[in-house]
Amino acid sequence: MLGMPGHKRVLRSILLMLLLAALTVTFARWLGFRQRADQLLRQDPDRILTDSRLMQFAAQVAQPRYRQHCARCHGGAFQGDPALGVPNIARDGWLYGNAPVDVEHTILYGVRSGHPMSRNVTDMPALVRDGQITSADAWDVVEYLQSLAGRSHDPEAALRGRSIYYGKGNCFDCHASDARGVADYGTPALTGPVYLYGGDRQTLYQSILNGRHGQCPAWVNVLSPLQIRALALYLVSAPRAHATD
Repeated sequence: MLGMPGHKRVLRSILLMLLLAALTVTFARWLGFRQRADQLLRQDPDRILTDSRLMQFAAQVAQPRYRQHCARCHGGAFQGDPALGVPNIARDGWLYGNAPVDVEHTILYGVRSGHPMSRNVTDMPALVRDGQITSADAWDVVEYLQSLAGRSHDPEAALRGRSIYYGKGNCFDCHASDARGVADYGTPALTGPVYLYGGDRQTLYQSILNGRHGQCPAWVNVLSPLQIRALALYLVSAPRAHATD
């Protein structure tokens, strides 16, 4: 039996070497990915924020998931959507705090999503329609909120609105005595300049009239733990970077 010609043996050797090199590179990349993934899941998220290497990895994992699942509501520049009550996190409009662990909880279980662990402690009631306050009361509260935002307002109406805010409206119980909101409840600040649904008079009145019931889906059964952790870190860091662009 004749042996394989020399040039064919050389060619086969080269092909085998190239295949081995490709497999080696692929394995190294996979191993590096797994190592960084383990670090992302095991380390304290607050410490990860100071690790540029891991934050770059988190962004690489998170960006395609953000575009696929989040951008349609939160926007490409994290600007949110007032019509849906989606917060503007690019301007620090966080409802439940901007610590990675808080953001991760929201991604996992959502807001009023129906999941038993979703964020649903509070809900904005329809104060006028439910009869707790009158329409005139609501307009007075709107003037009070305009005064807190440093906008032009009717001083007498604002004074009446302040009484309603702390009295029969019971607004302070959720929005806090300074009207800056409470992260534990997910209640938004009412003092501006960032508003959840908008800070103009008509929008504020509509919130008091009909209530608000914003939602966010739970992603716990859609995204992997790595993707959720990466998204939380990305959402906390990316708006800050975007704000400096």
